[in-house]
Amino acid sequence: MKKLPVDFKPGMQGLNKVLGNLESEIMDIIWRKDCEVCVRDVFEDLAARRKIAYTTVMTIMGRLSDKKILEKRKQGNTSFFIPAMSRDEFTQGVVGNVLDSLLEDFADATLAHFMTRVKSDDRETIEKLEKLLAAHKDGDADAD
Repeated sequence: MKKLPVDFKPGMQGLNKVLGNLESEIMDIIWRKDCEVCVRDVFEDLAARRKIAYTTVMTIMGRLSDKKILEKRKQGNTSFFIPAMSRDEFTQGVVGNVLDSLLEDFADATLAHFMTRVKSDDRETIEKLEKLLAAHKDGDADAD
Protein backbone atom coordinates (compact mmCIF):
# COMPACT_ATOMS: atom_id res chain seq x y z
CA MET A 1 0.00 0.00 0.00
CA LYS A 2 1.50 3.33 -0.97
CA LYS A 3 1.89 6.11 1.56
CA LEU A 4 -0.60 8.90 0.90
CA PRO A 5 0.58 12.47 1.51
CA VAL A 6 -2.31 13.53 3.73
CA ASP A 7 -2.69 14.88 7.25
CA PHE A 8 -5.22 13.20 9.52
CA LYS A 9 -7.63 15.59 11.27
CA PRO A 10 -9.82 13.43 13.54
CA GLY A 11 -12.20 16.28 14.44
CA MET A 12 -13.41 16.70 10.85
CA GLN A 13 -16.03 14.70 8.94
CA GLY A 14 -15.64 12.45 5.87
CA LEU A 15 -12.87 13.29 3.43
CA ASN A 16 -12.21 16.49 5.37
CA LYS A 17 -10.42 14.28 7.91
CA VAL A 18 -7.59 13.91 5.38
CA LEU A 19 -8.06 16.62 2.74
CA GLY A 20 -8.84 20.31 2.88
CA ASN A 21 -12.49 21.35 2.43
CA LEU A 22 -12.05 22.39 -1.20
CA GLU A 23 -9.83 19.40 -1.99
CA SER A 24 -12.57 17.12 -0.63
CA GLU A 25 -15.25 18.86 -2.64
CA ILE A 26 -13.18 18.66 -5.83
CA MET A 27 -12.40 14.96 -5.32
CA ASP A 28 -16.10 14.26 -4.68
CA ILE A 29 -16.94 15.90 -8.01
CA ILE A 30 -14.22 14.04 -9.91
CA TRP A 31 -15.08 10.65 -8.41
CA ARG A 32 -18.76 11.29 -9.12
CA LYS A 33 -18.08 12.21 -12.77
CA ASP A 34 -16.07 8.98 -13.11
CA CYS A 35 -14.18 10.15 -16.20
CA GLU A 36 -11.28 12.37 -17.20
CA VAL A 37 -12.05 16.03 -16.46
CA CYS A 38 -10.50 19.41 -17.10
CA VAL A 39 -10.45 22.31 -14.65
CA ARG A 40 -13.42 23.93 -16.43
CA ASP A 41 -15.59 20.83 -15.79
CA VAL A 42 -14.94 20.98 -12.06
CA PHE A 43 -15.12 24.79 -11.92
CA GLU A 44 -18.57 24.83 -13.55
CA ASP A 45 -19.87 22.25 -11.09
CA LEU A 46 -18.53 24.23 -8.12
CA ALA A 47 -19.56 27.65 -9.51
CA ALA A 48 -23.16 26.45 -9.81
CA ARG A 49 -23.22 26.14 -5.98
CA ARG A 50 -20.84 28.83 -4.74
CA LYS A 51 -18.72 31.78 -5.68
CA ILE A 52 -15.25 30.54 -6.60
CA ALA A 53 -12.44 31.61 -8.92
CA TYR A 54 -11.36 29.42 -11.82
CA THR A 55 -7.72 29.91 -10.78
CA THR A 56 -8.50 28.61 -7.28
CA VAL A 57 -9.89 25.37 -8.73
CA MET A 58 -6.89 25.11 -11.05
CA THR A 59 -4.47 25.57 -8.12
CA ILE A 60 -6.18 22.96 -5.93
CA MET A 61 -6.33 20.42 -8.76
CA GLY A 62 -2.62 21.02 -9.37
CA ARG A 63 -1.92 20.38 -5.68
CA LEU A 64 -3.97 17.17 -5.76
CA SER A 65 -1.86 16.12 -8.74
CA ASP A 66 1.35 16.98 -6.86
CA LYS A 67 0.09 14.81 -3.98
CA LYS A 68 -0.44 11.95 -6.49
CA ILE A 69 -4.18 11.84 -5.73
CA LEU A 70 -4.94 12.99 -9.28
CA GLU A 71 -3.09 12.07 -12.46
CA LYS A 72 -2.53 14.95 -14.88
CA ARG A 73 -2.29 14.86 -18.66
CA LYS A 74 -1.55 17.91 -20.81
CA GLN A 75 -3.05 18.35 -24.27
CA GLY A 76 -2.10 21.68 -25.75
CA ASN A 77 -2.98 24.35 -23.20
CA THR A 78 -5.49 22.15 -21.40
CA SER A 79 -4.75 19.89 -18.44
CA PHE A 80 -6.90 16.81 -17.97
CA PHE A 81 -7.20 15.00 -14.67
CA ILE A 82 -8.30 11.57 -13.55
CA PRO A 83 -8.20 10.07 -10.04
CA ALA A 84 -5.02 8.13 -9.35
CA MET A 85 -7.17 5.71 -7.35
CA SER A 86 -10.82 5.01 -6.71
CA ARG A 87 -12.57 6.49 -3.67
CA ASP A 88 -12.42 3.04 -2.01
CA GLU A 89 -8.69 2.66 -2.73
CA PHE A 90 -8.06 6.15 -1.36
CA THR A 91 -10.08 5.40 1.78
CA GLN A 92 -8.30 2.08 2.33
CA GLY A 93 -4.94 3.80 1.88
CA VAL A 94 -5.78 6.52 4.39
CA VAL A 95 -7.10 4.04 6.95
CA GLY A 96 -4.01 1.89 6.46
CA ASN A 97 -1.67 4.84 6.90
CA VAL A 98 -3.43 6.08 10.04
CA LEU A 99 -3.59 2.63 11.65
CA ASP A 100 0.01 1.81 10.70
CA SER A 101 1.12 5.03 12.36
CA LEU A 102 -0.92 4.32 15.51
CA LEU A 103 0.22 0.70 15.70
CA GLU A 104 3.84 1.73 15.24
CA ASP A 105 3.82 3.99 18.28
CA PHE A 106 0.82 2.82 20.35
CA ALA A 107 0.12 -0.80 19.40
CA ASP A 108 -1.33 -1.99 22.71
CA ALA A 109 -3.59 1.04 23.18
CA THR A 110 -4.74 0.93 19.53
CA LEU A 111 -5.67 -2.75 19.66
CA ALA A 112 -7.34 -2.41 23.06
CA HIS A 113 -9.45 0.52 21.89
CA PHE A 114 -10.36 -1.28 18.68
CA MET A 115 -11.58 -4.28 20.66
CA THR A 116 -13.72 -2.09 22.94
CA ARG A 117 -15.43 -0.73 19.78
CA VAL A 118 -16.47 -4.25 18.73
CA LYS A 119 -19.53 -5.13 20.76
CA SER A 120 -19.78 -8.70 22.00
CA ASP A 121 -23.22 -9.02 20.37
CA ASP A 122 -21.98 -7.79 16.97
CA ARG A 123 -21.67 -11.29 15.49
CA GLU A 124 -21.13 -10.03 11.93
CA THR A 125 -18.07 -7.96 12.85
CA ILE A 126 -16.69 -10.69 15.08
CA GLU A 127 -17.07 -13.23 12.27
CA LYS A 128 -15.26 -10.90 9.85
CA LEU A 129 -12.43 -10.49 12.36
CA GLU A 130 -12.22 -14.23 12.87
CA LYS A 131 -12.00 -14.79 9.09
CA LEU A 132 -9.31 -12.13 8.74
CA LEU A 133 -7.31 -13.62 11.62
CA ALA A 134 -7.62 -17.14 10.20
CA ALA A 135 -6.54 -15.93 6.75
CA HIS A 136 -3.61 -14.08 8.31
CA LYS A 137 -2.53 -17.21 10.19
CA ASP A 138 -2.71 -19.14 6.89
CA GLY A 139 -0.54 -16.55 5.19
CA ASP A 140 -3.30 -14.90 3.11
CA ALA A 141 -3.08 -11.33 4.44
CA ASP A 142 -5.29 -9.93 1.65
CA ALA A 143 -8.37 -12.05 2.38
CA ASP A 144 -11.70 -10.22 2.92
